[in-house]
Amino acid sequence: MAPCCRAHLVLVRPRWASNLGAVARAMKNFALSRLTLVDSRIGAWTDAWRMAVHAGDVLEGAVQVAELGEAIGDATFVVGTSDRPPAGARVLTPAELAVEAARVGSLTLVFGGEVNGLMPDELRRCHAVATIPTAAEQSSLNLAQAVCVFASHLYGTTAAAAEPAATPAPPELMHRLELALQHLLASSAWVDATRPKRAIGELMLPLWRARLSEDEVRLWLVALNKAAQR
Repeated sequence: MAPCCRAHLVLVRPRWASNLGAVARAMKNFALSRLTLVDSRIGAWTDAWRMAVHAGDVLEGAVQVAELGEAIGDATFVVGTSDRPPAGARVLTPAELAVEAARVGSLTLVFGGEVNGLMPDELRRCHAVATIPTAAEQSSLNLAQAVCVFASHLYGTTAAAAEPAATPAPPELMHRLELALQHLLASSAWVDATRPKRAIGELMLPLWRARLSEDEVRLWLVALNKAAQR
């Protein structure tokens, strides 16, 4: 599985092993592997291993440190997560964060503990604060759910950027498509109406704008030619 970006997830004061395992599984779902726990309150990891389905390697590679500074010391782009961003903070949605991370090329994403989240002084150590739009009646998400939302956006944005753009069909093939369309319509009731000389060209405009690939144009040619044979 290809990595989605150089993303480093940091959990500050995680409390429950089951959440840790679910976080590891969510990370594995979206090709993330670097995980650091800061001031972990988790005792036995039994439930973490149970919840980390096919993501044991993420847990095995997790690093534990005592202070947030140890986790973000070498980071170039640090973003804290909170449903209560402090006044004056730069606030990003998950989608905006994913675009910014793809542009910067790296990201350290910091999550607070399950009880109180990140403290204001911790959020002030971040370049920006990311928040997930939610209904006002219930604005807080489970830790693993939040990780899943952000990781999905990171993965989707990077995958889309990495996907090569389709090469448009060459003009001569598009011209063949125009002739096939003209031939089909010439034998239909469409031709009986009074139409401007460029009527066929106007019908072709949306197909030009769609930047059809060569394979797509050939499918159109087969369909039009078969229709003309009836």
